[in-house]
Amino acid sequence: MNRKIIRVLFFISLIKIPGIFSLKAVETTQPPDLTRDAKIDRELTYNLGATGLRGWIHTKPDTHFDGLQGRTTTASRQILITHVALKSPADGVIRVDDVILGSGGKLFADDARKSIAMAIQEAEKESNGGVLLLTRWRNGKTDEVRIMLRVMGTYALTAPYNCPKSKKIFEEACKVLEKEKLEANWHGSINGLALLATGRTEYLPRLKKLSRDIAGAMFQNTRRDMGTWEIGYRNLFLCEYYLVTGDQEVLPAIREMTVALAKGQSMYGTFGHGFAARTPEGGLHGSIPPYGPVNQAGLPANLAIILGKKCGVIDEEIDPAIDRASKFFGYFFDKGTIPYGEHEPWPFHDNNGKSAMAAHLFAQEGKHIEQAKFFARMTVASYRSRECGHTGQGFSYLWGALGANVGGPEALAAFFRESSWHFDLVRRCDGSFTYDGGEQYGPGKTEDNTYFGQSSYYGLSPAAIYVLTYSIPFQNILLTGRGASQASWLTKFEALAAVTSGRFDTDRKTMTVKQLVGAFRDWSPVVRSWAAEEIIHRPEATSLIPDLMKMAEGPDKHERQGACETLGELKTPQAIPVLIRLLSHEDRWLRYKAAKAIRNLGKKLVPALPEILAAVAKTAEPYQPITWADPVQLTHGQLAAGLFTGPVSDSLTSVDPKLLYPAIRAISTNADGMARAQLREFFESKLRLEDVEALASDIYAAIKTPSPADTMFGNEIRMGGFKALTKFQFKEGIDAGILFAKTQGGHGSESRTGEIMLEIAKYGSAAKDSIPQLRELVDELNAQCKRGEFPEGELNNRRVSAVEEAIKSIQTATSHPELRSIKNRKGLDKPE
Repeated sequence: MNRKIIRVLFFISLIKIPGIFSLKAVETTQPPDLTRDAKIDRELTYNLGATGLRGWIHTKPDTHFDGLQGRTTTASRQILITHVALKSPADGVIRVDDVILGSGGKLFADDARKSIAMAIQEAEKESNGGVLLLTRWRNGKTDEVRIMLRVMGTYALTAPYNCPKSKKIFEEACKVLEKEKLEANWHGSINGLALLATGRTEYLPRLKKLSRDIAGAMFQNTRRDMGTWEIGYRNLFLCEYYLVTGDQEVLPAIREMTVALAKGQSMYGTFGHGFAARTPEGGLHGSIPPYGPVNQAGLPANLAIILGKKCGVIDEEIDPAIDRASKFFGYFFDKGTIPYGEHEPWPFHDNNGKSAMAAHLFAQEGKHIEQAKFFARMTVASYRSRECGHTGQGFSYLWGALGANVGGPEALAAFFRESSWHFDLVRRCDGSFTYDGGEQYGPGKTEDNTYFGQSSYYGLSPAAIYVLTYSIPFQNILLTGRGASQASWLTKFEALAAVTSGRFDTDRKTMTVKQLVGAFRDWSPVVRSWAAEEIIHRPEATSLIPDLMKMAEGPDKHERQGACETLGELKTPQAIPVLIRLLSHEDRWLRYKAAKAIRNLGKKLVPALPEILAAVAKTAEPYQPITWADPVQLTHGQLAAGLFTGPVSDSLTSVDPKLLYPAIRAISTNADGMARAQLREFFESKLRLEDVEALASDIYAAIKTPSPADTMFGNEIRMGGFKALTKFQFKEGIDAGILFAKTQGGHGSESRTGEIMLEIAKYGSAAKDSIPQLRELVDELNAQCKRGEFPEGELNNRRVSAVEEAIKSIQTATSHPELRSIKNRKGLDKPE
């Protein structure tokens, strides 16, 4: 299957709570003139700070997976007012359907949303007395109006440290948070963390009760398939609570949850929405079942294991779990931000707070300071990426300042200066905060009609988010800096450099080619990629090819990577010999860049296919034991996509099988389900009879043994291999299909089971001997429901019906095709 199609299916399929990936479209046209009765979706609105207003603001396409960094309103120059809160500063001055055209006596010349936020900040200064001057259009008339805001002061350069305005905002946010419920669930635990971070003794009775509620129900009200979220955040709260209070009564619960998390971790140090499956031998730390790993949940869960150890939990599972997590997430050091699951790093400075979480993971682990510093630096540079994340960006808001603070006061101050406009835009006139959530917009009307906008991020309180942010200077809990090591702190120069790196994607447009090549030495892997992307658009780019080829094999690792990436963007066949040599370079990240560059070349690769196939086989490694320097061999994932999907795959059928078959074997045993998935289409449509006969044991093994990593896509090669056997009616295909179907207890199995059964039914009466096995399969599918491995109801009915229909079809079949049998049965007998 084409890798791009797989990715689309991947993002569409990400629908589990607490995050739901909404495909609701955002505006993609040029900004409309809002004074001309433009047709818009009035639910897609933003809070406008402490004014009491919400407004519709033109947004760019939602391309947060392609590098927009979430700056969705940059083209806007007008704001259509959609809601005015009763008794707010704007009440009586602004009406619904008014259009705000500017502030301070000038029309908006830049992003209208950011511009009004900055105007609100200016108005709230003592020197301006709270006066916010807006240019208002109403019914064809434009005039200047005043809104009187409360004076809040000016952010100190060290904010939120030593900042009276920050302290005032904090005090008001506490008053809001203290009125909210404390529930014994994941988001209630975050409320508890926020109250604990205030250091206020008056909250301790409520926190004590919450700790008892969580301890008494630590595994209750937790869906089996969502346990990571609940147990991870609950344990984070209990650990922080214990470390502050010394309350011995919660220690047994901390121990149980910490050990449960450690035992539930996968072989890679990852978690899914739920815990890892058992290994084939019945041991702990197997793979994450399809749906697959979810680092958004796994990072807090791993952090909770570390905090459990700090609370004194001792168990043989603890240190190995911490080590696995450190190795897996450490792989992304100097490469990019933490991805969704067991994938390549994402080309952002952060994505929904995962860089910030990783900064805390390494800071609390304490052994990998450079990693802690790197991810803190990434967080600082991510100030333009805060509104960017799968399911919205609630965790970005929660973890952002906390992660930047791992880099110390200079890092947090730099991050805060660049983000403060947003903090003030989501703050309301009563001291509360709103969540304006990117993909998950919605009116969320309150009972008194005074507020529109989402009240929370799947239960995550905005008040808790900002109480934690503004409580950082007090350093009362580990997450806000208690006992933090200064070893990961950034200097003032490093913090400012991170800010500069964060805006490189726009600054690059005005840079010379020499400056862009110089950016290959930037500390940020994201900047290095942006530089490569920009160079190829310059007229002199092709003249750089000889120098880039030398640089790709030069002494500086960052220059090597940047040059290699640029060569890939230029798609020049001249560089193929260099790129092939780099596939076996000791720098494994350079291998990945070379593989990605090769993949970009498409049909231009055909003359070099023998050399590339030989390199694939030469550099393949078994996935057990795990090679932590490249846990899922991402290089081979790129090569698999370049070779076995798209235009090159047609040429592979004429390649010497002595080169082709070893490459296929290498990819089919890659740890990564996404890499293996690239073989599906080739198996189904390109393999000839002689190929299937030669590769039979490898094909059968690929069906029998799912990939250990990235299991969401592990069924693709299994389906392709199964169909390769059934296409030529090998009798072993029947047993392989039934075995395949028995392991389809997870995500999407209701459709795959039907697809498998249709293939088996094609064997007609030749499949009659398999009917007892198919009836056993029906029993197994129903048993999966009883064991809680699959939901009962319509989805399971579809699976069972598909099997029953196949049985009927075989029983009534009149055709009896002659079956082939695999001659080399090595690995086929006694299937697992």
